[in-house]
Amino acid sequence: MREIEAFLSVAEELHFGRAAERLRLSTSRVSNLVRAVERRVGAQLFERSSRVVKLTPQGAQLYAGLRAAYIQIERVLDDVRRAGSLGGGVLRVGFSTTLPEELRTGLIGAFEDRYPDCRVVASGLPTTDLFRWLGKEWPVDVFVTWMPTATAPVEPALRIGPVIHRVPRAVMLGSRHPLAGQGAVDIEELAEGGHPVIYPELPPWFGELWAPATTPGGRTLHLRRLPAGYVEDVLRLVAEGELAHLTFASLLDAYDRPGVVVAPLTGLPPMAVRAVWAAGPQEGLAAAFADHTAVYAARLGDPAG
Repeated sequence: MREIEAFLSVAEELHFGRAAERLRLSTSRVSNLVRAVERRVGAQLFERSSRVVKLTPQGAQLYAGLRAAYIQIERVLDDVRRAGSLGGGVLRVGFSTTLPEELRTGLIGAFEDRYPDCRVVASGLPTTDLFRWLGKEWPVDVFVTWMPTATAPVEPALRIGPVIHRVPRAVMLGSRHPLAGQGAVDIEELAEGGHPVIYPELPPWFGELWAPATTPGGRTLHLRRLPAGYVEDVLRLVAEGELAHLTFASLLDAYDRPGVVVAPLTGLPPMAVRAVWAAGPQEGLAAAFADHTAVYAARLGDPAG
């Protein structure tokens, strides 16, 4: 490993002195380690002169192969160190009730496979519960929910993990709404037609990203602020009148109500899903859950959505 580290450092620095400083070794020690690698492969890996150090074609080939392997080794070592420091136990994970069910089962399985000494206890909670917990004791250690931003202007600070998943936007309409029969609805069409849109009970920093007051084309969206903190409230309001609600294409996988249709919405970016948590005794494990589930989702093709 020391020989490999010396070779990679010189290949990246293209300078034996800087590579030695990086590894906290003497320059002669680094030079000897690189020569040992050259003996192993039976080829010269660097062209050396008084001013320039360059990779030979064989050196470039070896660097390309070893660098990826070295990163993987470091990642495995880090995972083991992290698992050892975190220990076992139970992680209470909340999932927004409007998330796709297959996402929940996939994330839990991936985390428990990586940390077999940890057990996930899952629960379904409305997205809006997150804002009621701020500054209070949370009923879960980490919450996987719709989160369009990586930072939140709240105190105490809200920890927000990387994007796990993205879901295209959609619009929920009553079956008698003038736009209900269309294959898709554009956000500009909602604004131009003066169609009222429900603005749920959300703080401004979050609500503006969920249902913007102004469309990308500069039109005003006719937002109607209503006490609708739960999706069941929204479904009832939409089914009863002419109100529209901006939502996600996966919503009807979890909810199905007569008199309500969901159509694809164009003109707004997909909504991100992230893990969020607050400071507490399980903060390290929550961060591990956020990081690993994001890596797991990326390997499956998310967060493209």
